[in-house]
Amino acid sequence: MPISVQHIRHVTSIISINGKRLLIVPMLSEAGKLSPVPFTRNYRRNPLTSLTVSLHIFEDVDAILLTHRHFDHWDTKSLSILNKETLVFCSLRDQSFVQKAGFKKIIAINDYYEWEGIQMRRIEGPHAPGITGKILGTVSGFYLNTMSEGSIYIVGDCIYTPNIEKTFRDLSPDVALLNASEAEMIWGTIITMTREDIARIAQLSPKTKLLAVHLDTINHCKLSRKQLSDFLKEQDINGSVLIPEDGEIISF
Repeated sequence: MPISVQHIRHVTSIISINGKRLLIVPMLSEAGKLSPVPFTRNYRRNPLTSLTVSLHIFEDVDAILLTHRHFDHWDTKSLSILNKETLVFCSLRDQSFVQKAGFKKIIAINDYYEWEGIQMRRIEGPHAPGITGKILGTVSGFYLNTMSEGSIYIVGDCIYTPNIEKTFRDLSPDVALLNASEAEMIWGTIITMTREDIARIAQLSPKTKLLAVHLDTINHCKLSRKQLSDFLKEQDINGSVLIPEDGEIISF
């Protein structure tokens, strides 16, 4: 079976790999139910868009993968409705948060873990440069690899760094999810990847099919799907980058 990704909204996805369904960073609130991101340029309530899928699909997942615990990556709605018996993968830093939320099966990954034939490697990175990075803290990405179906790299909210570049060079994942919305704080610091970062990764790792997510859902995200699509066409790299719509399923 090929790897497939159902993009739910923002960065929430369901990845099917090696016969398992992993729910990636669930943010399941109804439109407008969450506050604006603090210290940003507008005060629109989040999420900006509604879910296009039924909540019932989240009952049939084998595990949850948490990259970090900002409210747009695991919200109170998700904490209240997801089955507390579901296995959760996270970093050591986030383990106590998951425990306090009532989840009973937690595997905190420091570097490497193997689960159900899926090799899982955690790759840490900064959420932003400089002082903003110290405020927001580090975040996790996860590289998942199987013998028969290939590999997928969930980069998370890590900005582009030499370590991220090295990861693409060394591991050359078949698929990668890039949070690339040019999210911006009010003082001008960009705290996700940018359109130029996508272009760099496309050139660096041409065999990797890139999925650009984190778009059109949270109030501090400047880059829209339309703007990114236009940029990719200008750079003639739209063939290697996909911009999934909410609810869309893509198989590789």
